[in-house]
Amino acid sequence: MKILHVGSTDCVGGASRASYRLHKALEKSGVDSKMLVRRKSSHDPKVSVSGEISIFQNLLEKLTPPIERALRRWSGNPTGSMWTFGIIPSRLAAIINSSDADLVHLHWAGNGFLPVKTLSKIRKPLVWTLHDLWPILGVGHYDDAIPEPNPRWLSVDWESWVGSLKKKYWGDLGITAVGPSPWVIEQLSRMHNRPGWGTAVIPYGLDTSVFKPRPDSVLRDELGIASDRTVLVFGALGATSDVRKGGDLLEGVLEELAQRHFDGDILVFGDQESAKICSHGFRLIRLGSVCDDTQLAEIYSFGDVFLFPSREETFGQTASEALACGTPVVGFRAAGQASVFRHKENGYQAIPFSVSDMANGVEWIISEKRRGRLWQVECREFALKEYSLARYASRHYDLYNEVITSSPA
Repeated sequence: MKILHVGSTDCVGGASRASYRLHKALEKSGVDSKMLVRRKSSHDPKVSVSGEISIFQNLLEKLTPPIERALRRWSGNPTGSMWTFGIIPSRLAAIINSSDADLVHLHWAGNGFLPVKTLSKIRKPLVWTLHDLWPILGVGHYDDAIPEPNPRWLSVDWESWVGSLKKKYWGDLGITAVGPSPWVIEQLSRMHNRPGWGTAVIPYGLDTSVFKPRPDSVLRDELGIASDRTVLVFGALGATSDVRKGGDLLEGVLEELAQRHFDGDILVFGDQESAKICSHGFRLIRLGSVCDDTQLAEIYSFGDVFLFPSREETFGQTASEALACGTPVVGFRAAGQASVFRHKENGYQAIPFSVSDMANGVEWIISEKRRGRLWQVECREFALKEYSLARYASRHYDLYNEVITSSPA
């Protein structure tokens, strides 16, 4: 079986990390897996850059991102949320069709990498993981990013216009959409605009030999935190600029905990946005961007609780990574993240979007630990069962077989 994964990047961002993990897991299981991307970060010889295959494609890919950015500015994007127009032509379909792949697995293809009209030109069986909602919306990648028509910008309703193009060119294609959570597939069904698509739910996997409970004594010494000190961990990209990540809700939780005289330290990792989180009197230790998975595992293992205040995620890989490291998760019972962890089994699902109830969850987790509950064991066992790379690969292998077998010759 030969599989070609197609996406914007191989290792940058949550969606790319999920796709690359799948690629490596399939490769380990004996599948001939390759990737085709716009921008490559790894040194993997099985990852090809589309612009290096075709001179014309290389030119288009240099032009497309700045044109997409200009369109976002011209359209008066009021929130800075990610929009993808997908109207600049591409040679991507020709490159894909010339490959020897038995099946093409599409991943995150924003910023114009996969033009709307290109998809219908691909002559191979297609699976598409919905890492966000762009495949079922118009220009928006999530509902909160859907633009309002603005009379100052020639009244172009981009969401409806691009959405109608997608319905025309994509609606009846025999694509199998994979949701990393049931919520994603529910959104697809709710839209009623992709009648020809099949569906499957496959949660993201991770390397549980890397993401595992690790000794925290060295990190505690480096940061000057006593062994009996409670530590809360939070990590996200765009924590304050992306409203979905819930940076404002995290600040509300910290304020609530401060009013309750909660005693502990807050460990924060992520991009520069995470550094803007208000501490509300807590000692807030900012670690900055962390790219090494082993170091990430050490940070997760350090925490007594992983704080996950997102409003909307298709899955929530930081939560599953924390569980694999034996750390319980406190977040909201909302969207795709609600399926990643279980209420009062390996975390606490607060009422959306009550910062008071999320603070209740933090206190409950800590009180259960003090009563002797073995959170590390319970969280780790759940992650091993649900999120191992072997299971991630086998679920996809079975799906690929089914799709290839049912596709017209």
